[in-house]
Amino acid sequence: MKKATLTALALASSFVLTGCGGDKVEKTNDPAAYKKCIETEAAKFLDETGSNLEFANGKAAEACEALQ
Repeated sequence: MKKATLTALALASSFVLTGCGGDKVEKTNDPAAYKKCIETEAAKFLDETGSNLEFANGKAAEACEALQ
């Protein structure tokens, strides 16, 4: 019985120490920050790739997803 308790404690400790849920992106709900991020990122994509506005806005939305 003692070995089972020690094993359970070791497993629980490993889950606590490693987070056991993977990386979580904390989302915020700040419309002003999201809009600013979209504008900035879309401008970067337009400058760097010479792509059209629709493509740049799509990529910007992916980059700013955590702010939405």
